[in-house]
Amino acid sequence: MTRIRRIATLGLTALVALSLAAAPASAKKKPDSGSFSYVAQIDCGDGPREVGSSDDLWARLVDLETGKKLRPIAWNVSGEGFAVNESNGKANKHAATCAYDDGVATGTVTLKKA
Repeated sequence: MTRIRRIATLGLTALVALSLAAAPASAKKKPDSGSFSYVAQIDCGDGPREVGSSDDLWARLVDLETGKKLRPIAWNVSGEGFAVNESNGKANKHAATCAYDDGVATGTVTLKKA
């Protein structure tokens, strides 16, 4: 009887450990592109990716594939009848300047790296 109890306890412990390890991976939900004012393509030298952004110039951009949030510190974009050349922080070695195109504005956005 004791041996069966040990095997059952060991099996239950393994199941609990596996479910706890799987929970963080399954909890990561991809953002819905429809919840953003703009969906843009950026390329920081590592290939293009889609990000979502709001009307707030300094709101974080959200990578639609991974959910990672990216902090803009400078914008240099223009479109038909407007141009934005603003900075909200000092670019340093921990910043990346990325090509930006959301269909309305094109140019560059500088992101603070984590």
